[in-house]
Amino acid sequence: MTVVSISVQGVALIISAEGRVGFAEDLKGPPFIGGDVLDAAYLQISEILQAQQGFSLAGYKARSIKRRIAARIRAVGMTGTEPYIVLLAESPDEQQQLLTALSIHVSHFFRNPSTYRELKKKVLPVLLQRSRVNHSKLRIWSIGCAYGEEPYSLALLLQRFLLPSDQLAIIATDLSSAALQRAKAGQYDPSRLTEVPERLLREYFQPQGKEYRLAEEIRKMVQFFRHDILSEQPFYRADLILCRNVLIYFSREQQRRILQILAAALPAGGFLVLGRAETLVTSCRELFRCINPAERIYQRLETDEQLLPMAYVQQLQDF
Repeated sequence: MTVVSISVQGVALIISAEGRVGFAEDLKGPPFIGGDVLDAAYLQISEILQAQQGFSLAGYKARSIKRRIAARIRAVGMTGTEPYIVLLAESPDEQQQLLTALSIHVSHFFRNPSTYRELKKKVLPVLLQRSRVNHSKLRIWSIGCAYGEEPYSLALLLQRFLLPSDQLAIIATDLSSAALQRAKAGQYDPSRLTEVPERLLREYFQPQGKEYRLAEEIRKMVQFFRHDILSEQPFYRADLILCRNVLIYFSREQQRRILQILAAALPAGGFLVLGRAETLVTSCRELFRCINPAERIYQRLETDEQLLPMAYVQQLQDF
């Protein structure tokens, strides 16, 4: 049963008794899904995000993005793209909510524990020793950091091995400003802490109501920035880059471009960690050697600079 009719920018919308919003003829039928987001609507949504948030959907796999758009349309109680596009054009808050939905936020501390065990045994000791010999800063970059679980896990892993003379910088980047704000707060539901070792949980997490707050000394080890790996500056020089479960949302050509950018950001001997569902595209295998195929850990090779995007190499900066 319809309870109210409203008009937004001259478009008549109906709110049903169940709280769903849409055109009258749309309030019946099956749930809205990604396949219902037609190309014309997808283009309009892309143009709104580009014009108002500076975010481009170019290069992303349209099917994956359409599924996330459809999920957001369902979340606001709508049943079609037309009223949602009206809402999106008028609401910066909804634009941020959609960007958050488009980001990869399925994570928890020490996700895939075997990956962290391998980093602890084989990668971090090498990098720490190298930085000590060279009297240089160890730099780590977590891409698509979501709510901060990954970079904070690295900070927790490293804190017991650091010497007073060690220099460390961990940066974490994501598309979603809302996710980054939550990451900076460092407050988590217990479901995200199931893989945290008991000693670390006891020592570095303080119960606050139904959640846990990460200790400030760990939070201070990580700097968070909004960043789009494909289109925004700055790019950073790093010794270790984690880019897990990000490439799977891009076309093969954009995967190649991202991997070239990451190779440019790493020195020879630097390490790259991808997600378990990801691998190097063929054209990038001259840039890395695989040191652990199961954990998708790669090491940057000495290569001809012509294989790298020189425009990015020239703009790299330390952190």
